[in-house]
Amino acid sequence: MTINKVAVIGSGVMGSGIAAQVANAGVPVVLLDIKLPDKNLAADAIARMLKTDPAPFMRASNAKLITPGNLEDDLDLLKDVDWIIEVVLEDLKVKHQTYEKLNKVRKKGSIISSNTSTIPLEMLVQGQGKDFEKDFLITHFFNPPRYMRLLELVVGKNTRADAIETVRAFCDINLGKGVVQCNDTPGFIANRLGVFWLTAGVNEAIRQGVSIEAADAVMSKPVGIPKTGVFGLIDLVGIDLMPKLSASLLSTLPKNDAYREIFIDHPFVHDMIKAGYTGRKGKGGFYRLDPASKSKDKQALHITAASFTETMYAKADKPKLASADAGKQGLRAVVTTDDEGGKYAWAVLRDTLHYAASLVGEIADTVYDIDEAMKLGYNWKFGPFEMIDQLGAAWYAAALKKDGKTVPKILQQVGDG
Repeated sequence: MTINKVAVIGSGVMGSGIAAQVANAGVPVVLLDIKLPDKNLAADAIARMLKTDPAPFMRASNAKLITPGNLEDDLDLLKDVDWIIEVVLEDLKVKHQTYEKLNKVRKKGSIISSNTSTIPLEMLVQGQGKDFEKDFLITHFFNPPRYMRLLELVVGKNTRADAIETVRAFCDINLGKGVVQCNDTPGFIANRLGVFWLTAGVNEAIRQGVSIEAADAVMSKPVGIPKTGVFGLIDLVGIDLMPKLSASLLSTLPKNDAYREIFIDHPFVHDMIKAGYTGRKGKGGFYRLDPASKSKDKQALHITAASFTETMYAKADKPKLASADAGKQGLRAVVTTDDEGGKYAWAVLRDTLHYAASLVGEIADTVYDIDEAMKLGYNWKFGPFEMIDQLGAAWYAAALKKDGKTVPKILQQVGDG
């Protein structure tokens, strides 16, 4: 089977971005959204993308490959589509209603997938029929679709093999994606581990009294993570997104999952969101530009777990940390340096790598898939297991024991191999 025409259902930021990347591959796209009396949502989305920076289109002319429409008048446009990608609200009822509409018009054997990152596949296919189950999978793109390489692929027990291979090949070759196959578990791979890491990063900074500048200085390039670090990344993706990701995970994770143990619903986060400090898209976040300064000096927030006020901003510091400099000698040198950065980096990475090691076989079948997901989805230079190799598996296991932590089974098996 080949994919000659694609449809995207839902023209929000994610849906329109996926449509743009398919158009960048030279493939015609149908973009449909709900019908409104005074707006064409899909057409508006295409016009908006032509002004967006960074640009979703590789060339402005690619926009002509997208045909906009709505889910009431234009369903017939789906009759010759080979792959339909659903990107509607993360609401199971809405998705099921959408699938029922699509099933009435899609051609026999066309592939259908969801971009969900929160709803298990087995719930999505409930009540949709055997043919739907055979044609259905999850294709979780990362935002923005043109620039983020990760695509998490989740298949069902009844998904047909040729549909899996067709989508995998198209996403790899035509869309330029790094395709990682995940198991049907909450948050898949990248967000399951990424949200844990960010949560641990915030908690440890508060617990240890480490400034966000120091935290980001060490939890970035010195350990092979982008320069945004923890707090800069949260500002980038949106502070208001974090409670939503947490709520989604907590609603579906196993009762004994380690994320439940570290999750803290910090009041200051809600205060920031309420005051419009949602990160780069808002008035600022953990960092902001000084509104009273003509030169727009960068300010950083002094965080406490209890509350947030605008008076907690001060000129951003540029800390000089021996632990950050130790990155040139390798990861173990960073986490064993006896300063605030080293202690912070060790606590965060100790728990994050432990979590990853405990999930092999649950979220993915191989350590390779887990490493690839974090490298492609979060732009880490090294995946969790590559980091463990840098520390030394036996050294890391001994350090876990010293800190009173359990040693995951896979670490016991590998020894110092």
